[in-house]
Formats: sequence, C-alpha cells, structure tokens
Amino acid sequence: MIVREHRTIAVTVLFAVGVPVGAACWVDARTDELAEQLGAAGGVPARIGAIDADLSGAIRLTDVAFGDLVSADAIEASVGMGSLLDGQLRADEIRVEGPHVAIRVDADGDSDLARLAHRLAARRTSRGSGQEQPSHVRRIVVAGGTLTARVAGLGELTADGVELVPDAGGVRVVTGPVRARGKGSRIGVDLAFTRSAAELRLPQLRFGRVLAVGGAGTVTALPGSDSRPHEALALRDLAAGRRIAGGPLEIRAVIDDSGVSRTVAVDVSPADFAVTVRGDRVPLRALASLAPSGLDVTDTHATGAVTLRRRLDHTVQLVADGKLDHLVIDHRTFATLPITVSTAVRAEVILSADAIAVPSATFALGAIELTANGWLRRGTPVSGQLDLQLASTSCAALLGSLPESLRGPLDGMGVTGSLGAHARLAIDLAAPAGEGTTLASSLTGRCVVTAEPPAADVMTLTAVSEQQLADGSRVRIGSGEPDWTPLRGLPSHIAGAFVSAEDARFWEHEGFDLHQIARSLEIDLREHRLARGGSTISQQLVKNAFLSQRRSFDRKLQEAILTWRLEDRLDKKQILERYLNIIELGPRVWGIGAAAKYWFGISARELSARQAAFLAALTSQPASMSRRVRRAGGLDPDSADRVSIVLRAMRRDGAIGGETYEAAKTSQLRFATTAVPAER
Repeated sequence: MIVREHRTIAVTVLFAVGVPVGAACWVDARTDELAEQLGAAGGVPARIGAIDADLSGAIRLTDVAFGDLVSADAIEASVGMGSLLDGQLRADEIRVEGPHVAIRVDADGDSDLARLAHRLAARRTSRGSGQEQPSHVRRIVVAGGTLTARVAGLGELTADGVELVPDAGGVRVVTGPVRARGKGSRIGVDLAFTRSAAELRLPQLRFGRVLAVGGAGTVTALPGSDSRPHEALALRDLAAGRRIAGGPLEIRAVIDDSGVSRTVAVDVSPADFAVTVRGDRVPLRALASLAPSGLDVTDTHATGAVTLRRRLDHTVQLVADGKLDHLVIDHRTFATLPITVSTAVRAEVILSADAIAVPSATFALGAIELTANGWLRRGTPVSGQLDLQLASTSCAALLGSLPESLRGPLDGMGVTGSLGAHARLAIDLAAPAGEGTTLASSLTGRCVVTAEPPAADVMTLTAVSEQQLADGSRVRIGSGEPDWTPLRGLPSHIAGAFVSAEDARFWEHEGFDLHQIARSLEIDLREHRLARGGSTISQQLVKNAFLSQRRSFDRKLQEAILTWRLEDRLDKKQILERYLNIIELGPRVWGIGAAAKYWFGISARELSARQAAFLAALTSQPASMSRRVRRAGGLDPDSADRVSIVLRAMRRDGAIGGETYEAAKTSQLRFATTAVPAER
C-alpha cells in the first residue's frame, strides 16, 4: 500500500513538473513556426518576439503583432493541464498587456480587423472537424495600459480596465473609463464615459448591445477660412447605448443654456448610414462658425429633428422637420439691416455629385407658408426646375408676418381679402439662346387695400411732390414745375423709344413681364454675372420714386407690392409720363425735358428719332455711357451700337416707320457743347 502511494506521488510530481517544462521547450522551439502559421492564416505578416512557459502552466507571448492592425507588449495565457497533455494551447484565461489596435473601417461597415478575424476563424475550422470548437476561455483581461482603436476618418477610442468575457456568440466587453475623440473638417468631438459594456460578435467583430454611461464632453465647431468666433458646446449627463443588435446607437446629453437644461438626442444607424439629431430649444451658438455667411445663429434655438443619410445610390439625403427661433439674417443681398426671424421648416434635400433635388420643402414665417420642390443639375449646361406655392392666407396676416425691417415704406398699409400664388421656373441652357428659361405664375384670391402706406402712396405721383433723386438731392416734380414735360405734347416716337428700349410689353402687362424676367435670368446664367435686369417701366418708376437703388430681397419685395399698387391706381399714360420726367439721363440730368436741353440744346418735343433713341439708350447706363461719349467727343463704338439696337427695336415695335428708320440710321448726332465740349 505504501509503495503504491509513493508511486502515485512520483507520477503526480512528474506530471506537475515535467509536463510544463516539456511544454516550455516545445513552444519555445516553435516560436518562428507559430508566427509564420499565424501570419499565413491571417493574411498579414505576424510577429512573436518570444514564447515562455512556466511551471504553473502559463504561456507568455511577448512583442506580438499582426501587421499594423494589432500589437501587444505581451499576451499571457493560462493553459489547462489537459490541454498541454493533448499538445494543444487552449487557454481558460488570457491577459493582454499594452495592446494597440488600429482599425480602418470601410464605407459598408466592414473593417480590416474583421477580415483578419474571419481568416483566423476559417483557418481554425478547416484544421478541425469542420465545425467550430467550443472555447475554454473564461475571460480576457486587458492590463498595463489602455486599449486604443483608431478609426480612419472618424477618430480615436481609448479604454482603461478592459475585461473580455467570452460567450456563445463572441465576447462581452466591460471597461472602466472610456474616451472618444474625433475631428472632421469643421467639427471636433471629445467625449469621456466613466464605464461601458458591450457585446462583440466574433469573428465578425460587430457590436451588438452597447452601453456607456456617466459621460461628459464637448463638441467644437472648428474655425473655417472666415475665422469667425467659435466656442465649444459643453455636454453633461452623457449616455450612449444600443438596445438591440443591429439597432441604432442612441446618444443622450444635456446642454446648459444659460442655466436652463436642454436635452439633445443623437441616433446613429450604421444599417442605413444615417445620423439623426433631435432636441427642444437647443442653443446653436457653438455652431456659429459653421453657419453660412450672412446667417447669425449666436442666439438661435432649434427644435425638432434633422436626419442625414447616405443612400445606396451614393447620394446624401437631408431631412429636416423643426423650428428655428431668433435666426438673424445679416447680408446685404437680403436687407440693409439685420432681419430676425422665427421659422418652421419641413424639408427633404437630396445631394449628389452633380445635382441637388428638393422633393419637398415647406417654410413658415408667421402666416406665410411657402412650399417648394424642384431640382438643379450643376455643370455645363445648367438645367433645373423650381415650383413655389404660397398657401392662400389672409392678406392682412401675410403683410403682418413680414418683419418690420422688410416692410420698410409699406408700414401703415391696410389690406383685406386673401391671396395665394403659384410660380414655376424651368431652366435648360442646352436650348437655343432665348429659349433656355420659362417662368409662369398664377394668383388665387385678391387683396383689397383699405389704406395706402403713408411713406409710399402711389397717388402722390399724380400731383406735384418732392422727390429724392438717386444722387441724394431733392426736387419738386409735377405739372407746372420747371422741365416738366407732359406726355401729350411729345411726338409718339419719343415715348416709343423708351418703351422699345426698356419695356416692349409695357402697354400689355400689369406691371410685371415674366418673359423678360426669365430672359434676363437666362442671360445672367449664360454669362455668369448680373448682366441684365428685367424690371418694367412701372417697377423702375416705383424704385426711383420710393426706394433705394440697392439690389436686395427687401427692396425687390417692396418694389413688387408698390408696383401692384401703381398699376392698380394709375393708368399707363400717367405711369409713363411720370417715368419720363424722373428717369436719369446723364450726369445729374433728370427727366426727358432736362435731357433734351442738356444733350442737344432743344426742347423734348423737338427730339428726332435718333436723338430719342440715344436718350433711351442712356437709361441702362447713364453715368458710364455719358463718360464715354464725352471722352470720345461724340458717339463711341459701344454707344453707337446701343443706339442702333434701340432704333431696330423701335422699328420692330412700330414706333417708327421704315423711312424714318432708314433716315435715323445714317443721321448724325450733334451734341450741345454743354454735354460734349467742342474741340479747341
């Protein structure tokens, strides 16, 4: 009995000491071979600096790397006795020291690390019975530093105190503090969580359920080329999680808004490449440097949701449904003074490499509700279409919804009735010149004016009134004033010259010529500049009588309403007569009477067809054309061409007959010395 017990002890000692020592010799001899096999299995160069085994059954691999993807200072595995006796290295616990992971994620969510895991798993299956062998690893501990993952184009994630617990589908990851940092072209993110947990599927390396809590951080709008001031958006009570595998990653945070807590939520859905941001009165001041030029969001609050989605056809879809409060528009092309608005927006925009499509967009400003849809194809030639619909609304509510600084001289106007409108613009610059744009509009309902605006009452144009001219001077204009020229005393070719040059459909339209507006837009698009205006004589009279010369949205809006009032209250002859007596026709020369005297030393009723054509040619460029003529001592080539164009238009419109046209083409213009000094 004693001999048998001694034999048992001897065998036990032999296995306890001899097997680990033998295993150490076995694994040490296979270091290079094992690295080569791992590299072949993973499809990347593998490196193992050394392999050591101790008497406890622990095997330690130092200086381990799979290409540039994964590296570690050391990996230590606790190998069971049975595994060693079978000549296998199946561990029940693995400890990783000083790891470094650099992941490059593809557009479809796959990564080079996942592909490496796939290859290793396939190798393991092929060497066995064809089925995956169950893992004996109870847990994997990351120690002696942090686990770092760098995702190309996104940023870096670091975690301390990482523990991986294998389960049937992969591993459960539990961490201590986690920090995520990223930087895009204009946005920087720095977030920190106190702890996190996640399910990681193997070998796909895809996350299932995820939870990170106790977070705080900042989102910073990085300065652009305009170097506008920027500040960080501070977040607290930050939590992130995915409730179900494959579902969206939900992020919740609280923003301090001058002592008021605002909650913001972000949902990231890798399945359809979408990011959704939701919030209630979220301050946008930290994003001020990202706002387009002319928009000030320093005091703006946003409510609602915005979704940005990359679609399978490589387009990007933007969907917005919400409200912006206290948005400031400060741009000279919009208005002279900053305009503060609160607007509701519902819109879908689709962006591609060569086009922009707006399936639907609705903007509400008070009672004003505009709906738009259309598309624009960039490049050469440009093409597109835009439909605008103004919902039928009370006229008083429409006028009252305009910010005060937009109303300008319209303040005090009283209206009743209701109004709706529709407009369609189509552009196709591949069409022949003159056919590249079309513009159509229609109105429903009608506004009735009960009180004209005191600062812009069009009825003052029927009597003598003081007028501020474009150069800032003020004069009295009206019947009986010096240089006033009644229309009825002028030959028909004089009025005809200005109508043909400036507004050929003056006698037919109701203040607006949509064909000319479309034609002007086409010329501007083809020449890539503001080359031509589309204003009618009625619009020009309103602009000269009541408004500034600026080209801006507010002035155009005021001009449109006052033109409607002008056409409604005055007849065409009254409009044309006032226009001819107020138009600028030379250096500090205003009106047809003063112009005839300045340029030719005669009265307006004595003007010939060619002289009338010259004065009409001045209307579009009175200052520059006057300088050219004065320098040339007569008609310079450019001015002569302009006069010829007006004469042909007069002949086309019937303002002059064939004989008068032929005579006017060759007649000489003799300028008064007040305008063109004689050579000495």
